[in-house]
Parts: sequence; structure tokens; C-alpha cells
Amino acid sequence: MSIKQKVKNNPQLKKMILAFIFRPKPNSAKVRRWLWLLTIFPRYLQRGISWGARLDLVPFNRFRFGKKSIMEKNSVINNGMGTVAVGADVHIGYGSIIIGPVDLRDHVTLSPYVRILGMQHGLEVDVPHHYQPCYATPVIIDEYTFVEPGTVIIGKKNGEPLHIGRSVRIGANSVVIRDIPAYSLVEGNPAKVVRIWDVEQKKWIPTDENKLVETEEKIKQIIH
Repeated sequence: MSIKQKVKNNPQLKKMILAFIFRPKPNSAKVRRWLWLLTIFPRYLQRGISWGARLDLVPFNRFRFGKKSIMEKNSVINNGMGTVAVGADVHIGYGSIIIGPVDLRDHVTLSPYVRILGMQHGLEVDVPHHYQPCYATPVIIDEYTFVEPGTVIIGKKNGEPLHIGRSVRIGANSVVIRDIPAYSLVEGNPAKVVRIWDVEQKKWIPTDENKLVETEEKIKQIIH
């Protein structure tokens, strides 16, 4: 059993460690200043992370930021619920928010004000929202995907990973709550596939269920 698992299974030990890591209320979501100085401040010295960005990082979950990636001003990354992995040459636009667990693979582009939430809260109506338990709902976005402004991507309520395929285009202000196949264009609330990239004609064509299955098979052959 790992040390992390032992801590999780021991409520008293967990409470003591969390009190050591986090500030007292009302700032209990932030790590103590000495820990911020040791573990978070050095991240701002890393090329690509704006001094105006906000890193809400905890030491017990991973944060990885790839080469040539950019995190713009007023964007937020929080790994409190799980690992946030940012691949190489990823662009995180102004005002975007990422709450892990989230995996952004190489060459993903997030336009301004994109929200990616790799977690869910409980839904009890008589309990204040911030007192309800949270659980991880991982989000994975494959290479070359482009997300337009205002899009919200929320992990699946059943806790299974939400997977957005390679080279997907997501229209502005879309709400993504389910998997998206590779080489597709989606939009709306909830987001639906409206066009697919024809790998032979090299252009976007209106979606068709049979054509979508055929395209996915061709794409798998190209990738693998």
C-alpha cells in the first residue's frame, strides 16, 4: 500500500496532514504561504507561465507543464482533485480554468474563457454546495484539438474518463458532457457532432452516422 493510500485510510492522520498543508478558514483551499513559496512560486519562473496566471497546486497531486506551452494571464490551474498534465506546445487562453484530473496532450489550443472541470459535486438539495463531497471525473483531450471561446467541458458523472479525440474542433460556447470522436466538429449545448473531416477529400462534410463510423476506422488506421 502506498503512503498516499495509507493517509487516505487513516482519517486522523489525513486531518493532521491537511491542517499542516492548508491555511485556516476562510482560506482553507489555499496552501500555507511557506509551502506556496517552496512548491508553487518556482513554477512562475518556468517559461510560458504568465505571472498573472493562478496556480492552485497541492503537493500530493502532480502538475506537469510541457515545453513551448503557454498559460496566459488570468487563467487558473487547480490540481486539488487530481493530476493536471499539460503536453508540449499547448496554449491555455486568457481567463481559462482547468480543474484536474485533466490531461491536455500535445498541441491542444484553448481559446479564452474555456472551462475544463475534471470533478463533480454531490447533488443534495438541502446541503450547501460547498459542503458536499467532490469526486474526480477525468478529462482527456487528444493532440491538435482546438477549443473555441466560452466552451465548458465537464467530466462524466459516473466517474469514467471523458475523452475528446485527436484534431477535434469545438465551437464557441459549447457544453461538452460526453466523448467526442477524432476529426469531428461539434457545437451546441449539449455539444453534438455536426461535421466530420473526410480524410480522403480533405474537407469537412455534414455528419452521417455510417460515414462517422467509416471515418473513425480510417483514422485509426492512419494513427496506428
